[in-house]
Amino acid sequence: MGTNRTQLTSLRMVEPADVAGTWYVMSSGGHCALTLTTTRVEAANAYALVGAGCLSDLLPSPVAGWRPAPDGIELAGADRRTLVLFADQGDGTGHATLADGTAILSRSEGSPGKE
Repeated sequence: MGTNRTQLTSLRMVEPADVAGTWYVMSSGGHCALTLTTTRVEAANAYALVGAGCLSDLLPSPVAGWRPAPDGIELAGADRRTLVLFADQGDGTGHATLADGTAILSRSEGSPGKE
């Protein structure tokens, strides 16, 4: 009698220092620049994010910080809840589905996927 084993593996979560820096969010409403930092925001269980005000038209609540996730980058609210997940596409971008369409997170302004 043979056995069939399935090995469970988890996705590797990126280190904050590896993704810190300037990123751009592009959506149907335009684009904005964000700076992901490595400064902890303990109250939000996240890292500080500079420029989050430009996301106010896209998200239902203010962004208090960002954090790496096994499958992308999450933006968190002050209540520690995930407001949006930019799911890793494997090409250097993250995609999120928002109320008004898809938003793309990329290191390059206007050129998703190119670093």
